[in-house]
Amino acid sequence: MLEQIRFLIKLQAVDKTLFGLTQEQETIPLRLAELSLDEDRLGQALAAASADLEQVAAQRRELEASVEAVRQRMRKAESRLMGAKTQREYKAATAEIEEARDSVKGSEDLLLELMERHEALQRQVKSISEQHAVASAKVEAQRQELSRRAQEVGKLVSALDSERQELAKVVEETLLKEYDFIRKRKQGVALAPVSNGTCLACHMDIPPQQFNELQRLDKIMACQSCKRLLYWADAEPLADLK
Repeated sequence: MLEQIRFLIKLQAVDKTLFGLTQEQETIPLRLAELSLDEDRLGQALAAASADLEQVAAQRRELEASVEAVRQRMRKAESRLMGAKTQREYKAATAEIEEARDSVKGSEDLLLELMERHEALQRQVKSISEQHAVASAKVEAQRQELSRRAQEVGKLVSALDSERQELAKVVEETLLKEYDFIRKRKQGVALAPVSNGTCLACHMDIPPQQFNELQRLDKIMACQSCKRLLYWADAEPLADLK
């Protein structure tokens, strides 16, 4: 049985490492997805600000064109005023000029507001664009690092799987089935060392009689508290496995 205990200890060491690596493997896709959240948020903000900027720019161009059209009519009215031959023509041209001036004044006030809004949006777009570029570069660097780690973990898992298969071959079939049954329910830890009468997995004391039996190294028993398989951690024949 001592030999079987040694095999199980080695198998447990492999399985604990495998459990940690497979847990890491499962989290990598989630971490990759989370990386894009900040980048996506800034991208959406940039798209919204850019759309606002384009809308304001279009309104500005439209209003500038409208103001220019009014000014052209005003220049024509001024020409007619200069060439007016009758009082009626003079009054009509004067009225048109005054109306055009009022229209231009109102439009220029609105145009000034649009220009200020346009400049503010340009600054906002530039700021968000810079933040987005920084976030994208950071995300890309982290994405590459995670991809590299995923490949590294994959190779480690593959190598440990092979090692585990070899170790599993030398463990008694019944014992291996019991070990695997517990391992799958105990987060990859089916075997627990006992020191000074205490299970080091659940930190509960085991009965003195059970501890005495464990010290003989001729049987494997389960912890009454956590149900893991137990072995005497301080046994001299197992010292090289610590």
